[in-house]
Amino acid sequence: MIVLFVWIGAVVLAGVVVAFCAYEVTWKSKRLRTDLAKLEQLSGDLSALQDEVSATQLRMIEARH
Repeated sequence: MIVLFVWIGAVVLAGVVVAFCAYEVTWKSKRLRTDLAKLEQLSGDLSALQDEVSATQLRMIEARH
């Protein structure tokens, strides 16, 4: 009888662990998608800033001549 309770306990514990892992994977996946969207926005902003810096450098070079 005790063996049955041990097996039931093991199955319940395994179910809890699997449910928790599924929750963690889902949560981290959502967080990573959010972080990726922010990084893509930041990359676009930095690219635009780099273009502005290049244009400013060209104007400075032209102003010296």
